[in-house]
Order: sequence, then structure tokens, then C-alpha cells
Amino acid sequence: MNTREFFQLRHEQIVALWFKSLYSDRSIRYHREPQQDLLSRMNHAAIAFRQVMLHDDWTDLKEFITSIAQKRFSEGFKVSEVQKAFELYRQTLVPLLFAEIEAGELEPVITKLQECMLFTITQFSEFFQSIHENFLRNHTEILEKKIEARTHELAESKQKYKTLVEDINDGFFVLAEGRVVFANRSFAHMHGYTINQVLQANYLDFVAMEHRDQIRKIYELSFSHSQVPARIEYMRLYRDGSKQSTEIIAKRSMFGHDMANIGICRDISERVELENKYRETEKLKALAQQAASLAHEVRNPLSTVRMNMQLFSETEMDPERFQLLQVCLAEVTQIERSLQEMMDISFPLRLAHQTIDLRKLIEHCLNSMRQRLTNNQVTVFLKFNRRIEKIKADPQRLEQALVNLLFNAVEAQPSGGRVAISARPYNAGADNWVEILISDQGPGVPKEMLPYLLDPMFSQKATGTGLGLHNVKRLIEAHGGSVRVKLNRLRGLSVYLRLPAG
Repeated sequence: MNTREFFQLRHEQIVALWFKSLYSDRSIRYHREPQQDLLSRMNHAAIAFRQVMLHDDWTDLKEFITSIAQKRFSEGFKVSEVQKAFELYRQTLVPLLFAEIEAGELEPVITKLQECMLFTITQFSEFFQSIHENFLRNHTEILEKKIEARTHELAESKQKYKTLVEDINDGFFVLAEGRVVFANRSFAHMHGYTINQVLQANYLDFVAMEHRDQIRKIYELSFSHSQVPARIEYMRLYRDGSKQSTEIIAKRSMFGHDMANIGICRDISERVELENKYRETEKLKALAQQAASLAHEVRNPLSTVRMNMQLFSETEMDPERFQLLQVCLAEVTQIERSLQEMMDISFPLRLAHQTIDLRKLIEHCLNSMRQRLTNNQVTVFLKFNRRIEKIKADPQRLEQALVNLLFNAVEAQPSGGRVAISARPYNAGADNWVEILISDQGPGVPKEMLPYLLDPMFSQKATGTGLGLHNVKRLIEAHGGSVRVKLNRLRGLSVYLRLPAG
């Protein structure tokens, strides 16, 4: 099916699926709207996106963004809620495109879709930012006129101004001589403190160590130069030591009778995450093209090579030649595994959930790995909590993730060692989870590399594709779970899989 036919035939289906995912998401407020009103707006948006992707006509999309941004801001929506609504459109559309669009037309329409999403996210951010800035600027002008006209109402006007600042979602602060002399509740909350705890604190106490020199230089530069960066991105430091992506918009101005730095502090972690997802999508798109090419050029000849070597090995009587054939077969297996990893990552995931016995599934995975465990002299220790019986998951996909991790654990210990596997219940608030742990005694990885292990195309192995652990992450997240990697205290690596229990 070509692109034009797809959007003509699938328009109502796209809108319906998009509406279902948006209306059922309780983390954003769209479920409070009348269904027919929301469905009408989503239909309008889908038509606007279609005009861009088919005709490169941005008129309807720009008008829609302007009207919906004004409406959502007046209703108190966060920019992240509006942006997530359009991210759900992309999540709805991409699987349909991969399933039905002709291969030759897939790349242009995916590229145009990404362009639409980036444009939409940027426009909403700038629109909301402009409203905030105009709002504060206009209110400041009103206050100045009132002070000039009625000085006796200064105390009341000051109180109104403070109330206004307290009501905005962004952090508002004033720095004098390197210390916080004024802050609103949002600023204090963003850093995990109360207002009294942030007042008179050194402003660098709220900046992550790796960005302190940068922020200090910009702050010192503001005393002697009028032209300094007005918008600064950095990692803020939370009270518990965690870090979050943050943006500051600041300038030198009068505060009382003295010069000070007045600024707005905004959490941009969601925006950074969306940008990272966009870059990851671009990587995966290029990888999909490479995988398709490899599948065509390599898979069939490689199967022929494997079958011939297996036939030779069955009749070969010379031990030395037999051993050489076994080495060749192992290398072919490695090539096939790398190719399969690339193929797995290039297609959208489709899950077939059913009730499965988790213990039996893990034991089945171990049986499939038994020969490799024996060859590498690796011992397996399995610890299973009796309270875990059955979970709902796709057995093939979950087995694929577990075997991948077991393969890595065994490969990390080529000359003996142990692999520990455990499963236990995990309670997080009102939700029940199952946590699976796979731990090895291999060399592990350098600590600074740990945050990148689950990224696509990242590998510590000389012959690795960097896709195995990323595929595990995709499979587990598709089940609604999460993956965490941790270095063991003495040696080795532990991977924690957290899955919904029901």
C-alpha cells in the first residue's frame, strides 16, 4: 500500500487507536474531557499531520498548534501533557506504517513524521515559554505603574506579586552575592527542600558537581558583561543526590535597591528524554535498513555453509579436522546470532500475552543453554520464591530476553564460574511486580560505562553488535517492565528485570 492510500483508508482507525491510548492514560488529564469533543480535536490534528506528510502543507498544523496551546494553557495543562498526547500519536502511527506501507515509501513518511513531532514539541515549548515570559513581564509593568501612582499600596502590591510567583509551576529565584535571597515553593520543591532551607544557601549547592564550574563562570561574567547566556542548561542536584536536566532563564536586574540575578528554573527532563528517543529512533531506522540488507545478502548463503559443515563434521574421522569444523560452526552461530539481533531490533514488537509458569520458563531457558553451560564449565544456582507462581507475559519474547542474558553471563565466564538466577515478588505502592535477577562472576564493565550498557550499538565485546542488551530492554519495557544493571560488590554484573505480576 502506498502512503496516500494508507492515510485515506486508515484515517479513522488511526484516530480511534490514538483516542483509545490517550483517553485511557490516567497520568494526563485528557480523560476528564467529553469524549466527543476530544475525538473531534484529535481528528482535526490527524488531518493536519496528514496534510504535512502527504503534501508538505504546514498551514493546518500551525493553526491547530496555536489554538490548542492557548486552550490547554488556559486550562492549566502542563506542556509535557500536551507533548505526550502527540507522542502517543507517533506511537500509534509507527506500527501501522511498518505493517502496511511499501518499503520504498516507508523511510520518507517516517522522516516526515519525525519532523512533524519535533516541530510540534518545539512549538509548544516556545509557545508556553512565551506565555510565561509575557505574563511575568506584563505583571511587572503593572506593578511599576501602581508603585508610581500609589506608593501607599506598596505592601499590598508586593504581597500580590509574591502570590503570583508562588502559583507558577516553574522555580522562581533571586541571587544576591552568590546566595538565594528569594525563592518560590516550586524552586524549593524542585530541589527537595523547604523555602526556609533554600534561603541564604549558596546557589552552587543546587548544581551537580560536573556543571558547577560552568555555572560559576556564567554567574561571575554577568557582573561585568551585559551579554551573557540568557538560557542555560545544566544538571540540578536534588537533596538525595539525584540529578535532573534543568534549564535556567536569568538576567541582571534590580531587586529592592540592589542589583541581583533574577531567574526562572524549569525542569526539562521530559523534553530531554523525548529528544533522546528521537535520536534513538534515527539510529534504529538506519539499523533497520542495514538489517534488511544483511538478511537478503547473508542469511541464505550462511545457512548453506552451516549445513555443509554439519555434513562434513558428521563424516570426519580426523580429530584435528573435526575440531576445526566445530570452531567454524561456532563462528557461524555467532554470525547468525548477531544477524538475528539486528533483525529483532528493526521490527516493531507485537506481544501475545498469556498466563505462564515463570519457574518452568526459566528452567526451559536453562535446558536450552545446557550444552553451552557444560562447555564453559559454568555452574547455575536457581533460587525461586514460592509466592511466585504464574504471570501474564509473552512466553516467546520473555524467553528471548532471558536466553540473551544467560548467553551474555556464560560468555563473560569462558573458563568456569557461576551464574545466579533468582525471582521474587516486589511491591511498589499499590502495584505488584516480579523481579528476576541474573548475576555472573565475570570481569564486569568499567563503572563509567554502566549507564550506556542498554543503549543501542554500545558494546564492550570485540565481536559484539551492541544490540543484545538493548533488545532485552525493548522486550521488557514492551511488557510494561524495566531493566536495571548493577556492578557486583566483588566482581561480575547483575541484571534486574522487573515485570508486572498480573
